[in-house]
Amino acid sequence: MRIAIVGAGLAGLSAARVLSDAGLEPVVFDKARGPGGRIVSKRTPYAGVDLGTQYFTARDGEFRAAVDDWREAGVLASWPVTPRVLPEGQPARAQARLVAVPRMSALARHMAEGLDVRCGVQVREITREASAWSIQDRHGDSLGTFDGVLLTAPAPQAQSLLAEPSPRLAARAVEAPMKPCWAAGLVLDEPLNLAFDAGFPSSGPLGWVARLGARPQRPQTPEIWTLHATDAWSEANIEWSEDAVGEYLTQAFAELTRRRPSVSDRFVHRWRFARSRRALAEPAGYLEHDQLLCAGDWVVDGRVEGAWRSGRAAARRLISLAAGRADPGAE
Repeated sequence: MRIAIVGAGLAGLSAARVLSDAGLEPVVFDKARGPGGRIVSKRTPYAGVDLGTQYFTARDGEFRAAVDDWREAGVLASWPVTPRVLPEGQPARAQARLVAVPRMSALARHMAEGLDVRCGVQVREITREASAWSIQDRHGDSLGTFDGVLLTAPAPQAQSLLAEPSPRLAARAVEAPMKPCWAAGLVLDEPLNLAFDAGFPSSGPLGWVARLGARPQRPQTPEIWTLHATDAWSEANIEWSEDAVGEYLTQAFAELTRRRPSVSDRFVHRWRFARSRRALAEPAGYLEHDQLLCAGDWVVDGRVEGAWRSGRAAARRLISLAAGRADPGAE
């Protein structure tokens, strides 16, 4: 059974790993330059700057076991910093926070090892041809035919691909809107010597700030801060230029810290689909129609762990379908 996975984020990679371990050979397509989805880091002359997912937690027993394996492999570590609510300064909710090392993208690259992951490939169309699914890229060239397809892209992107082959699944994707987020990385000439390393601003355009060097295995110099705008501010200003966003968020950071940071370099990224606004909480962990499946954080609960569990649930369903093809009496 030939299986294509669209999206090399945590859901897609976790699904591909389960399928590969079962003896199948899935092909993973992703339009980005590398795997990871929102768990990526911006390559800079200074360090890998984490502009996407900042940390995650582990609650489920199966996921905690995977976390232990990643620790042993040296790609995951605890982040002992407790973020502060700013500017008040009281600690945020206590919980065990995890980060990949030496940058967030390290986890995705570890998960992708040994898998057929084809980056820089944007899937534009999925069509049904007899008993198989045909996939085309953005140039209209064929990427092959497959017995099963798993979409792990953010809900709005999945909805666009599903509109023709499965209006029913497309309608479900519409039910799971996602929030945008503007992110910026500030490289400073001099350290600010602030009393906190990470925090959640309680007002203003910023929703998150963190010092890169406070994370395990990150460089201490130069001092680099990651800023995330709030969902509301990002949505209201989603079409601003990167330069305008960088200037505005830098000023907001100065007002928050009551300092005048001397910024030597700055990196800005727009996440159009950063977080799930309202996940579907699908009990099965995936959506399905005619061997066309959807998985991801938006299908389950909006968390990193949810994306991982959703991908694995979808993979197990595909394995059962493969077994049914080999032995019609198996299902």
